[in-house]
Amino acid sequence: MQLSKDNLQHFVNNMPEKIDVLELFDKLLLMAKIEHSTLQENANYYHHTGEIEKEIDLWG
Repeated sequence: MQLSKDNLQHFVNNMPEKIDVLELFDKLLLMAKIEHSTLQENANYYHHTGEIEKEIDLWG
């Protein structure tokens, strides 16, 4: 999973002076997941519900 330098830089510029390390890791992981999801959505990687239902019907 990757996180763009721009998003990371924005986060660092706006974070408090002190931050809990575990909280930092959680936020970075969440940001990376959101960025990954957005990239998939923009690439039309997601299927519409109707397409998924048709595919599931083919299984059974």
